[in-house]
Amino acid sequence: MATDREMIEDITRLGLRAVVLLRGVMVKKVDREILEWGLKELRPSELLEKYFPRLVEKPEFVHLLNILHLVYSLEGQLDFQIQEYGLDSVKDDLQEINVSLQQVAEAVEAGGDVQLVNKLRAAGDVT
Repeated sequence: MATDREMIEDITRLGLRAVVLLRGVMVKKVDREILEWGLKELRPSELLEKYFPRLVEKPEFVHLLNILHLVYSLEGQLDFQIQEYGLDSVKDDLQEINVSLQQVAEAVEAGGDVQLVNKLRAAGDVT
């Protein structure tokens, strides 16, 4: 069974990679097909299946659950979202994922895991 630290790293990595894809959409470097492919490659359903029981049993993991749920939902409902609201609508998902990543970093830092915080900061814009 994976440790909490592994779970935090796996879900944070997924969130950071999703942010890169969504930022690419916002600057018109990533089109719909690449976004769809990239989200599938992240395989959020595998992480959701693997970690969901642990995520819901501990309230402190709410931000990780939010990241995972956002990416999972985005992958599953991308066609609908784009059809209804346009490709730029992913901006809201980008903002929510960024906020949750920030909150994960703050929670990890409050827990005293400086090494993991540094790793999260090095991987992206999480400060």
